[in-house]
Amino acid sequence: MNITLNKINKPISSTLNNHQQAGEALPECETKTSIVVTNTNNTSRQASTTEQLVILTTSALALPPPSPVIPRDLWTNKVEFLLSVIGYVVDLGNVWRFPYMCYDNGGGAFLIPYMIFLCLIGIPMMYLELFLGQFYRCGNITLWGRIAPSMKGIGIASFCIVTAVTLFYTTIIAHAVFYLFSSFREVMPWSLCSHTWNTAACSERMRIENFTNQTNQINLINSTIRPQISSADEYYHIYMLGLNHSKGITNLGSIKIDLLLCLISIFILMYMCIYRGVKSTGKAVYVTAILPYLVLIILLIQGLQLKGSGAGISYFLKPTYSKLRDMKVWYSAANQIFFTLGPGISVLTTYGSYNVSNNNCYYDALIAVIANFSASFLAGFVVFSALGHMSWRLQKKIENVVDQGPSLSFIAYPEILATFEHPTFFSILFFLMVINLGLDSDFGGLEAMYSALSDEFPLLKRHRKSGMFIMCCILIIACLPTVTQGGNYIVQFLDRFSTAPALMLVVMMEAIAASWVYGINNLVIDIRTNLGFEPNRFFRLAWTILCPFIIIILMILSLTYSDELKYGDYTFPSWSIVLGWCLNVGFILPIPICIIYAFIRQSDSRISLKQRIRLLFVPDITKRQIKQQIDNGTGFLMSSSPPISYV
Repeated sequence: MNITLNKINKPISSTLNNHQQAGEALPECETKTSIVVTNTNNTSRQASTTEQLVILTTSALALPPPSPVIPRDLWTNKVEFLLSVIGYVVDLGNVWRFPYMCYDNGGGAFLIPYMIFLCLIGIPMMYLELFLGQFYRCGNITLWGRIAPSMKGIGIASFCIVTAVTLFYTTIIAHAVFYLFSSFREVMPWSLCSHTWNTAACSERMRIENFTNQTNQINLINSTIRPQISSADEYYHIYMLGLNHSKGITNLGSIKIDLLLCLISIFILMYMCIYRGVKSTGKAVYVTAILPYLVLIILLIQGLQLKGSGAGISYFLKPTYSKLRDMKVWYSAANQIFFTLGPGISVLTTYGSYNVSNNNCYYDALIAVIANFSASFLAGFVVFSALGHMSWRLQKKIENVVDQGPSLSFIAYPEILATFEHPTFFSILFFLMVINLGLDSDFGGLEAMYSALSDEFPLLKRHRKSGMFIMCCILIIACLPTVTQGGNYIVQFLDRFSTAPALMLVVMMEAIAASWVYGINNLVIDIRTNLGFEPNRFFRLAWTILCPFIIIILMILSLTYSDELKYGDYTFPSWSIVLGWCLNVGFILPIPICIIYAFIRQSDSRISLKQRIRLLFVPDITKRQIKQQIDNGTGFLMSSSPPISYV
């Protein structure tokens, strides 16, 4: 409803200024009156508490001028935007984390809580972030500051998290580059125990072509007497990582030059793909987003031809409904949503900011979610068809030959690839897929980081090439501890403490800021104006109540299920766990700091503490609308009524 204001002889803004200059208190009659607003149909209503607070508080009206409109790049076409979003949400977690989570939490039964949280959190938050990005068309820090200055900390916290994730994530891609170069051989080096770095416990277990019951019994007896380590395990931990030269997180050892060169090559490749902005990123995703699906299909066809593959897939899908009574299964399902879709990391808002404001982001969110789920499910079939074959060869249960995390991509699956008829071809394909999955996510991370900074500091926007180069150099220096001989301890540490529960809190604050601070009604109007339709009641309920409520429960569960951090036989010291939680808390500190800073800036002796707190959560759009009406020479009709604190 449009509001028109009745003219009075002396605008209230000038009255306030005169009293301020004279150092006088406001007249009693003014402080004990409220404001009447005349609507377009000539009916009057009493102004809301928010309107009165904004009008009677000069500090609330002292807003900076609206940010100048700076030309912003646009996606060349809708396909490039969709491929970029799909490439971001389909990442390494779909290959090594989803299959493990599925079989470890009830197999097919795990899909029930997964689909529930996908609908309650994943789709609504993805829809919200994409829309806010294309509506405000700015980086994440500026975006939340425009909603309300007190909410700017959400963007800063998100920036800290995406930076930490980029550090360890790029190192994992560097590992894949190392394996890619090692794959250009007739015999895969991780399948042999004849290297100088191999130990006496090394076993070429997957190179045995014919297994008999007698051979299996002998192998079981030998493994009982002397624990055996697979050649692929030694290649990964001893040769590539050099973990045997590190004593833990307190003694990381020296930098591995080969891994450092792989890391630098990844940053050079990313810089070349994104230094020109979305125009160049959009071209790169035609390869990086599509190739993983093609490789997964090829690997699935090959895997289904292996002996024992059916047993592996059956193990992957077999539902164990009794697991659903365990709350940890539900927590794992929700955590997987945060891990793969990546809400709260500012990539989705950044990608959305390069769209036109009327782009139908609702269907974009649905398409990206379907692509993510399809890739996860396809990867599950690929991984467990191969693990079923490995189980058949080794005569072991599947749970004894698989582990989650990087070991699945760098130990178990490469060991299986070495047994294929053409191991060189399939190994190159597999690690190209891993690299592309990682690059897509890192593209989004780097773009989100630079966009957030450049919108706050326009100088960076004018010098994008050199600014992006400097940022990549800084990130390489920050990644140096992760490419030392004990660098994988840092990778595991960051993987554990760089996201939950800090990321969950950021997502919860996003939902609260958009639906409660900015206002669900304002949000609905904006969506209707730009997209041509309103979000249905489910999305309104999800943004206002369901997402914040569910995330609060998840944060409590994340503290309850905090097990000790281990990597292999190494247990992280207790001080590192404390440091990790301090780091996680540090990521979200910008949120309360910005609220306190905004509270201090709007100090005004004429309003109570309660009213000052209320003003913190008045969106900028409301303040600007009222200020504009006053500046245009309009005023408010003052009438006798109770004080505004009682309105």
